[in-house]
Amino acid sequence: MVVLAVMGVLVSAALPSMSAGLADRRVAMIARDVVSLFQRARYMSMAYGRAHRVIYMNDGGAGLNNADWGFETLRGTGGACSLATFENVAGIELDDVDCGGNWRCVDFIYSHTYDADPSDNSTVRVAGWQNTAFCYEAGSNNQVFSDAALFSNWQAPDAQSGFGFLVYREVDGVAIGVARKVLIPLGTGSPRVLR
Repeated sequence: MVVLAVMGVLVSAALPSMSAGLADRRVAMIARDVVSLFQRARYMSMAYGRAHRVIYMNDGGAGLNNADWGFETLRGTGGACSLATFENVAGIELDDVDCGGNWRCVDFIYSHTYDADPSDNSTVRVAGWQNTAFCYEAGSNNQVFSDAALFSNWQAPDAQSGFGFLVYREVDGVAIGVARKVLIPLGTGSPRVLR
């Protein structure tokens, strides 16, 4: 009985530490998934011979199926990263981040995919510089930015080597645990997790 009691105390003491470790692991997994999404967009642009546009939105849930942030990849009708490539027949730009109603949507990541318990106050955020769109041209292996913002809130404006996302865990609006930095470089560079 004494041995069982001691084991119970040890397990209960270790649970908070294990829980934090699993949460930090989830942050690392999401950072890797963001990198994979951009890599797939590049590969698909070469494989299909059409431009592929990655849209990032972080708008607190509006238009994101109740998600805090979202990424979607849209396949264009041509090889160039031009507006006409991503318009519908009415000339409306397709960037509403709604995979369910957009036939050109070929890939996506939403925050609620990773939320094990939507009722708690813990969430993982992917913070970038405003809502932004990226585009990979067909056949060139080259990334063209559709928006002017080329750096995120964790880079100096004069170090515009690419676009950064900060992936971190948040409890009650306060960032805790280990954060991961994801860099989406300009041109032909490969997306990667910096730490």
